[in-house]
Amino acid sequence: MLNNDFIYTALLVGSIFFPLALSFDKNVHFVQFWKPLFWAILIPGVFFIVWDVVFTKLGYWSFNPDYTFDVRVFGLPIEEWMFFVVIPYCSLFVYEVLRFYFPKLIFNKQVKLFLYTLSAVLLVTGIVEFGVWYTFICLTSAALFLIVVLSQKSLFPHLTHFLLAFLVSCIPMFVVNGVLTAMPVVEYNSQYFSNFRISTIPAEDFSYFLLLFSMNFFVYEKMKKPI
Repeated sequence: MLNNDFIYTALLVGSIFFPLALSFDKNVHFVQFWKPLFWAILIPGVFFIVWDVVFTKLGYWSFNPDYTFDVRVFGLPIEEWMFFVVIPYCSLFVYEVLRFYFPKLIFNKQVKLFLYTLSAVLLVTGIVEFGVWYTFICLTSAALFLIVVLSQKSLFPHLTHFLLAFLVSCIPMFVVNGVLTAMPVVEYNSQYFSNFRISTIPAEDFSYFLLLFSMNFFVYEKMKKPI
């Protein structure tokens, strides 16, 4: 039986195993993008580590020591640091796979309209939840950065694959985060959340993931084609 300390690590290893193994595939050959990938992981990673450290210290959430290693860096378990490498790697791998195998699947005008609508819904919902602080911050941040993405003409040709990659990545995210919140490995303080859940997952986690992937995608494409 798997030691409880390895639960979070096992989920991360399971998530990255196939994307990493298939990165050397001669078709997609994801390893050719290692330079933009490095920056796409590092820059948003710094932002989200600070985000996690601050909100952990404020008591918005905590990490159950029964399911993580004892090693803590700035109050975060080492697995949480690994999260910001593994998840962006997997998401951008999915993005490149979709671009390679479905290059003609382009609905960028419709997708742009959908994403503007989504950002408006997130922004309005966040404002309505003003005072429920994590919900407000998470939803409005995702909405505003999505608008930044949509304002970049250089990213317009990639919007269809960006949205598809996000939706596809939500499937393993639902499984992994479902385990993390069900055990729970991560415990949320209901004082700061809307407490609306999809299964055991706080709804805010999906906007959190949207913000993370939007930033990964933004930096990744900008580094592939520097301004």
